[in-house]
Amino acid sequence: MTTIEDKISLFSKIIYDKVNEEKEEKLEAFSYDAEKKINVEREKIEELRKSLQREIVKKANVKANEIVAKERLNKQREMLFLKDKLIQDALENVREKLVGFVCSEGYRSYFVDTLKKTFQGIDKGSYYIILLKRDCEKFQSEIKVIQSEYCLGNIEIRISEEDFIGGVILKDFEGKFKIDNSIDSKLQESREVIGIRVMEMLA
Repeated sequence: MTTIEDKISLFSKIIYDKVNEEKEEKLEAFSYDAEKKINVEREKIEELRKSLQREIVKKANVKANEIVAKERLNKQREMLFLKDKLIQDALENVREKLVGFVCSEGYRSYFVDTLKKTFQGIDKGSYYIILLKRDCEKFQSEIKVIQSEYCLGNIEIRISEEDFIGGVILKDFEGKFKIDNSIDSKLQESREVIGIRVMEMLA
């Protein structure tokens, strides 16, 4: 015969099993929700990691490009500095040789030819012939002969206050034009040619 204790024990078991089943269901649901939330958070963290990685790579690339650009600029500056120095050195070297040339006997024929060439390029009028004091004194007789040969009108000789190595500069009285056949002007004109040769050498 079933006693009251048996019935209580049976009811207790049924209730326990039911509670246990509900607990398992709740734990399973909780575990599922927790796993879902963890996965969501994992995805967020992964996305953040990728985003940070992209940002780091982007910043690294920007920095690398800045360094490369800076180095290129420094190299260009160095090349320009070297080019200017080489051109300046070449011009100084040529200038020294020209200063030596004007002290040689060969300069006389050059001066005479240059003065004639200068007079050939002008019409009759009033002009200043600008010379170095050294040339004026040294080639005085040649200058007079050439002046009389060309009969250009009123020609005044002026001594230059600036050193232009040698040669002749001609200006009209009105200051409308100037013919610069000085050696210094020829040297400056050659600067571009020297520059091209220097760039070819550096290439």
